[in-house]
Amino acid sequence: MNGSAACTPGKITLKRVAQSEFDHIREIRVDTGTIKLDFYDNAEIDGDTVTVTVNNKTLVSHQRLGLKPISVNVKVDLENQEQEVTMIGENLGSIPPNTALLIVTAGKKRYQLYLASNGKKNAQVRFIYDKDNIGTESETKIPRN
Repeated sequence: MNGSAACTPGKITLKRVAQSEFDHIREIRVDTGTIKLDFYDNAEIDGDTVTVTVNNKTLVSHQRLGLKPISVNVKVDLENQEQEVTMIGENLGSIPPNTALLIVTAGKKRYQLYLASNGKKNAQVRFIYDKDNIGTESETKIPRN
């Protein structure tokens, strides 16, 4: 751990998984510095709780979705060009799967995304800073379970 010592011998095992843990919902290209993310329970409030990470760092842990948003600000600029936001469903609520409405405010643009997590898959959105291609987005349609 001191930077000059050799690592102790060990064994690294890699395995291929049949399916990813994430449903990559959308890539959104933005030209703004700060993006506001508001997570709401989708449709009926049924006790869904979520954890939200940005680039694998937890910003929100075990928060209950409801009428009042769970708000997160994400910085996207030349120094932070790609940000992967993941919604991890901590439970399925009383009406599976765990679903959320995500309202994204990026400068003057606004996006509405529907996210779902079923305990095996989590929803993920990637924001990319691109001052030349403002408002372009690619979307992968994910069937609802």
